[in-house]
Amino acid sequence: MAKHKLLAGLVLGGAAFAAYHALDLEQREALKDTVRDKGNALKDRAVDYAFYAADALDDFKEGLNDRQAAKTDDVSTDETVTDDAPEDDIVLSSDDVAELNKTVEQHAQATDDDTDQADSTDSTDSTTSTTDQAE
Repeated sequence: MAKHKLLAGLVLGGAAFAAYHALDLEQREALKDTVRDKGNALKDRAVDYAFYAADALDDFKEGLNDRQAAKTDDVSTDETVTDDAPEDDIVLSSDDVAELNKTVEQHAQATDDDTDQADSTDSTDSTTSTTDQAE
């Protein structure tokens, strides 16, 4: 299929080349002028469409800005908003982080110690209750 398209392109190109060279000098100049005029018209249309697109984009932006301005005007600015809360709830320095890590480690150790004591108490209680039941 691709070979057929290539062959057709070569044949048509060759025919156009042969037809162009078959024209006399005045006809060649007329053909060149016609092609230049159509090319310039195409360029003008492309530039016009580019300006049209830029204008449409500017109109869209202007409409969007008008809507945003209308919404911000609707918000009442008479009320004074006060913020009684601190600016940031969590403020730590590097020194605080080190102290916080120590506190967490101590708490973890205390929890582990309590768990170990509870486990040892439970094991002695279960041993005692098992022995009491056997007697």
